[in-house]
Amino acid sequence: MRKIFKNAALISSLTFASRVLGVVRDALIATYFGISTHSDAFFIAFRPFDLVRKLFSEGSLSISFIPVFTKTMEKQGRSKAIAMVFSFFCFLSLAGIIIMLAGMFFTPLIVKVIAPGFVRSSYQFGLTIILLKIMLPYFWLIFITALCMGVLNSLENFGVPALAPIIFNLTIIAFTILITRYFNTPIMGLAVGVTVGGILQLAIQIPFMIRLGMLKISFFQIFQPEVFTIIKIMIPCMIGAASYQINIMVASFFASKLDQGSVSFLYFADRLVQFPLALFAVSAATVFLPELSKKAISGKLTEISHLFSDGVKLVLFITIPAMAGLMALNEEIVALLFGYGAFSEVAIQNTADCMFFLVLGLWAFTGVRLFVTLYYALSSIKIPFYSGILSIGLNIGFCYLFLDSFGLRGLVASVSIASIIGFVFLFVNIPGIVKIEKKQIIVSACRSLFLSVIMFFLVKLAATFILTEGLNNFWFGMGVTGCILFGVTFYFIVNTLISSPEIQILKKAMLRE
Repeated sequence: MRKIFKNAALISSLTFASRVLGVVRDALIATYFGISTHSDAFFIAFRPFDLVRKLFSEGSLSISFIPVFTKTMEKQGRSKAIAMVFSFFCFLSLAGIIIMLAGMFFTPLIVKVIAPGFVRSSYQFGLTIILLKIMLPYFWLIFITALCMGVLNSLENFGVPALAPIIFNLTIIAFTILITRYFNTPIMGLAVGVTVGGILQLAIQIPFMIRLGMLKISFFQIFQPEVFTIIKIMIPCMIGAASYQINIMVASFFASKLDQGSVSFLYFADRLVQFPLALFAVSAATVFLPELSKKAISGKLTEISHLFSDGVKLVLFITIPAMAGLMALNEEIVALLFGYGAFSEVAIQNTADCMFFLVLGLWAFTGVRLFVTLYYALSSIKIPFYSGILSIGLNIGFCYLFLDSFGLRGLVASVSIASIIGFVFLFVNIPGIVKIEKKQIIVSACRSLFLSVIMFFLVKLAATFILTEGLNNFWFGMGVTGCILFGVTFYFIVNTLISSPEIQILKKAMLRE
């Protein structure tokens, strides 16, 4: 458990740095471009790439690739695993090239599908087409980067894959500040930055792949049966592991039919929710998957049960109060991070409203990510697939129902409600061969929820006294930070006083050899 905790801590710290830079990146985009036709066009054009990046870098490729790669290494040896990597590289390269060529020819149709609310002959529609074409090479880069991440994580090199997104964010920040001004349409410079960031994100991993001997070319072994196994389970994995990302994209489609800026409000709210989601759920799942896969291959099901149950308790123990804190300070956090330059008071309020309703489902987004990891480590594909289909189908239906009555808030609430139902489906249908401590997980989550509700009201009360009108940016930022620290301190002190089991698990994970 201690090794897993240390690896998770490493990934969490690097992910934290990446997410901080991601927030800085988005804050700069908000400051430079505000909520406008240009920002809506960019976020719509970027959404498919962002979805594919999350599907492959944080989801389906790792989940479908790592168990097969690990099994090949354990049963058939390193040389066979290396041949499988090259074979899969060839497949992904071919797929990426085909997608790029199709994108060049069918861009108008793609934009019509992903942004049905954009008028076909409008400037916004044409700009979205141009931005999409500029970023098309990023598709191939995503595929190969994700493959490198999967290989390095399988070999317990978690640092370099976690560092790669930091490089990506730094590149976009640099382009936003230094390069966009030289374009007649500055937002196009941002699209170029995405492609360049993708190149650098891949480049940083190549030396480590070479050092581990994983880039050996062998055309005589280009067709490996294990690759077809990965491909066979990849699409179900996409549906099961990334239903949240797909639901956000669906909500963006519907948001394009609403007032200007709706797509941007949803994007910025999602970015803030992604912060704790990636920091806790994705980091834990990244470390869990190789470890659970090895134990599943060895038949150590009892160890899987205890390890996974403790991991879920710890993640929910942190995620639920994070959810309460984001809800209590939703408007203040948005104002602190994005409320500069072209980002108006109306934009702050609308983004904060989106964030509030999206955060309601944070615990479910986290739970889905963890439980899907368990299912795939056990080579169980059907239940996560059915859960994803259920969640996506319900989200589409809720979006249709809520769009006219509740507008953007209804779309965001649809994502949360659909994810909660999808998580419940996963939780109820855990394979019988693994005895997960369901009752203890529920009790743990309810205890965290009870204390988080108290913390919510205390933080709201503290904010009314600390965050008074007339504060300059520095003191406002210090006040928001103070409110957050107050909530965190209260939560951990109370849990320590009542001797919460999660505190004991945390101590053991930190101290045990």
